Amino acid sequence: LDLLPPPPPTMCTRTRSRSRSRGRVSAPKSVKHVFPKNAADALSPAYESLTFILGCLILLPFGPFVAWQVGWCTAWEFLDKKTLGLVPLCARLSDRVSPWLGGLTRHPKDGFVVLLLLYLGAAMPALFFYEMRRAQDVGFSVVRCLAFNLFRIGPMYANFMWVYVMCHKEGHAINGSLLRRGAMDKLFGSAFNHWVGMFHGVIPGVFTISHIHNHHKYDNDENDVYSTAFRPRDRFGSWVRYVPEWMAYALNLSSLAFFARRGEWRRAFGTVASTAYYVCFVGLVWRCHPAFCFWYLIYPLVEGNILLSVVNYTWHAFIDPDDPSNDYVNSTTVIDGQNFCLKEEYHVVHHQYAGVHWTRHRALYEKHLPSYKAARASIFQGENLFVIFGCIVSRDYKKLASMYFEPGDMKPEEVEEMMKVRLRCHGRDVATRIGRSAKAKKESEEQMRKEKE
Repeated sequence: LDLLPPPPPTMCTRTRSRSRSRGRVSAPKSVKHVFPKNAADALSPAYESLTFILGCLILLPFGPFVAWQVGWCTAWEFLDKKTLGLVPLCARLSDRVSPWLGGLTRHPKDGFVVLLLLYLGAAMPALFFYEMRRAQDVGFSVVRCLAFNLFRIGPMYANFMWVYVMCHKEGHAINGSLLRRGAMDKLFGSAFNHWVGMFHGVIPGVFTISHIHNHHKYDNDENDVYSTAFRPRDRFGSWVRYVPEWMAYALNLSSLAFFARRGEWRRAFGTVASTAYYVCFVGLVWRCHPAFCFWYLIYPLVEGNILLSVVNYTWHAFIDPDDPSNDYVNSTTVIDGQNFCLKEEYHVVHHQYAGVHWTRHRALYEKHLPSYKAARASIFQGENLFVIFGCIVSRDYKKLASMYFEPGDMKPEEVEEMMKVRLRCHGRDVATRIGRSAKAKKESEEQMRKEKE
């Protein structure tokens, strides 16, 4: 594992036989650096040392617990498949009941949202408060704490997946609600981001404000507060440094600073209010039982965002040095992915049509399939996102090439070289160009308008 600081800024590394000028992207003079304030400082030795230390301070104490949970939840799913089959049974029951509940949601295919609210928004919090009361009366139990956190994350992190996917979908929904307008909408319209998510490490405002008005506005460019473009992604040390940057976003800190610098005070105040709401909730639980609060609320916050930092790092790991604004390379697509539901892993579609209903993702992917092929898109099929991440940071280009979907006439060694070049393309100049062009954004907005009509 290479933990040394990455090469100097602005490097789109190619083979020596090719011209270096083709891999270097010049920054437009009109582009104004916003975050970080000075992109050169962002990759200075002092900054890189600081982020590495902060990353280690997060990963060393919490990493073993996260690994333990992931291992056990994976084993849980394996045993369930071999024995009771409760997970597929619950899925079949949901499929049967959901159509009857479609009238309560804005889209008839979203009836399962009501079931998730009952499970994640009522049953799970009830168990949480029962455990808190028991800890107050009987004392804190390490065994019960471990069991609860395993149950919270679910078999093959299924509960974790549903919570974050629903917070994400809700954040992109009109008025931040998936429920039908009326009583349901008024009572539970933002329940995932302002209630359910808090038990799993989602701070209100992250998906509803920061994610929408920063990440999707700037698409991983220099203004995106958790851009992956400033470092080569094929280094474990780069991800270690990325973790505190992701945490700053997950805590609403970097996005708050961004909105304040831009004078976007409404969003800044919204971020402050959302964070204050979460802090008050944590403070009340801390007052009841500090140890319980740490392991049942604060630990899930760190755990969930370590995992999500891996997810976003992988979703935006590749950059085309010849065209840094290429949508089809900049976002990773995993067809029939293993880690997320509701077509979340059609990530190119998500950035092109942010907010479009999940039932349209496959059709929109197929609509642009010629463009995917022409760009030699970052695309895999049926793969585990965490396995892809492992191959990236361990520089296993051969394995990445073997997982690449439909390489066409490319030879395996050519795919390996393409992966290597795209993973190593980085720097402040690249970051000014990586976002989708104004033309592409305008075209997508027009297409979205036509889709809605």
